[in-house]
Amino acid sequence: MKKLVFLGLCLFMFFQPIADAEEDYSDLFILVGDAIMKVKADDWESAGKLAAELDQSWQQAEITDSREAKKVSRTISALTEALEGHEKEETLQALSNVSHALVDFEKKQNPVDKEKQREEVKNAFNPILKDLSAAITEENAEEASNQYKNLLAMWNRKEKIVRDQSIPHYGKIETQMGFLRIALTQDEKDFAEMKGISDSLSAAFGEFVSGKEVKAEKNNYSLQTLAGILEEVSQAVESGRTDEAVAGLEQFLTVWPSVEGDVRTRNGSLYTTLESEIPVLAGKLSSSGADLDAIQKKVLEHKQSIELLQEKQNYTFWDAALIMLREGMEALLIVSALIAFLNKANARDQQRWIWAGAAGGIIMSSAAAVFISQVFSSATAGANREVIEGVTGIIAVVMMIGVGIWLHQKSNMKAWNQYIEKQLGSALSKGSIISMSLISFLSIFREGAETIIFYAGMAPSISTGNLLAGIGAAVVILSLFAFLFIRYSKRIAFGIYFKIATALIYFLAFKILGVSIHALQITNKLETTQISSLPIINWMGFYPTWESLIPQLVLILIFVITSVILNRQNNKPDMKGSFSKA
Repeated sequence: MKKLVFLGLCLFMFFQPIADAEEDYSDLFILVGDAIMKVKADDWESAGKLAAELDQSWQQAEITDSREAKKVSRTISALTEALEGHEKEETLQALSNVSHALVDFEKKQNPVDKEKQREEVKNAFNPILKDLSAAITEENAEEASNQYKNLLAMWNRKEKIVRDQSIPHYGKIETQMGFLRIALTQDEKDFAEMKGISDSLSAAFGEFVSGKEVKAEKNNYSLQTLAGILEEVSQAVESGRTDEAVAGLEQFLTVWPSVEGDVRTRNGSLYTTLESEIPVLAGKLSSSGADLDAIQKKVLEHKQSIELLQEKQNYTFWDAALIMLREGMEALLIVSALIAFLNKANARDQQRWIWAGAAGGIIMSSAAAVFISQVFSSATAGANREVIEGVTGIIAVVMMIGVGIWLHQKSNMKAWNQYIEKQLGSALSKGSIISMSLISFLSIFREGAETIIFYAGMAPSISTGNLLAGIGAAVVILSLFAFLFIRYSKRIAFGIYFKIATALIYFLAFKILGVSIHALQITNKLETTQISSLPIINWMGFYPTWESLIPQLVLILIFVITSVILNRQNNKPDMKGSFSKA
């Protein structure tokens, strides 16, 4: 026995290097996929960084001097050139060429015995297909259903072989299996129809096993194609046109193999649900006495699920501008109030220390921005991009709640004046120029640090162009207000500003919370329980799921309770009949 164990260990050690020798180039494919997304979003800077990282990773890989390796090097060089011209179509084509070249190279590095694999498929499926055909010929519905279950179980184990070797063959087999399931789930079985589908399915497997070439059809199918088909099916069901609805679901099954990869990578559970339920719905529609209302509800749920996968680009130019305006305006108000106070106290000569503190705050905020951008640049390059977006977005919302409450407190004019007099009065009483400068520094740095956190949560879902344009527009507006604040600081109605700013920050908090939770749902980090009766409202970050709606309702409740409490404090008379400090 000991000798057998020893022999087994020796064989394991002998074959282990062979198993480990298979090269994995998944990181390169991830970089290509991320670059494609950035180019589509017109984020050329990020796309360029990803291309540079791709080139570096390729140079560090164990590359053999093969025709396929040289082709990868050429396509990466062509990609670099295409990126310099910022031509979207040309760059996307270059990225596609890199992807195809990498596939060919990986196949060369990790060769597969395709004939052996096809023989494996033949031996696995031929007995099941024969038994299935016999059951259908004998019109034995129960046995046919059992054989279909055996077929489906074997397909789940072997489908990767077919998909990797030939997408067209894979699509034909998947479509026929879907049609067969529809026929099997009908109450009134049409065995002649089932026999035709069974024969087509056997022929599809036979073509693959024989190695027959099937050209892939060129199409522009997408997730939106599936959603559009389900919308038409829903309308047909609502109007009682069941035959048309069944035809639509069959069309869905025909399109499905071309798009299922997008669904699988974004939401594995939805992929499984659609594959299993769409044929069942078609079968029920083909049966007499079908519950059309229940079927339509299911169809609309599936349509909404697919639409939720697409809703990803959620932030706009105005969202980016509003954050900078809100944060910048708050800091600007504090600095301008400090200067106004000095002017009133005839201490204009000390204004330079306020400006020095503000400059220091800007420098430190910029340094923090560089650090955080580097951290997030590397962290978001892989598959966890949406997870990081969701987590940072939720952190931003927590900060926004605190900022909103602070703004609401200062919307009372007396509270604002007392706040400024307390802060600056303390500095002057100490006679410390450093203390005065520190007030300015902290006000700028605090707002800068918060702005960075907000933008970190927003960055993955907004193009660099829109982000920079929004920041640029905000800077121009802030410059104008800076001039007006400093020149006319004694006449500014701070209370009105703070009320508007509070409303804006509450709105952004509501939106970012919804977007962040949705990002975590896309990556299956959170459950998704849909509310089919409610719509998707992308511009305000509203997604009809209980997991996102409940936190947003809690957020609104916090805002309402805070407003009530602060308004009562602001309207509460003190012992002298005046109003207490907020």
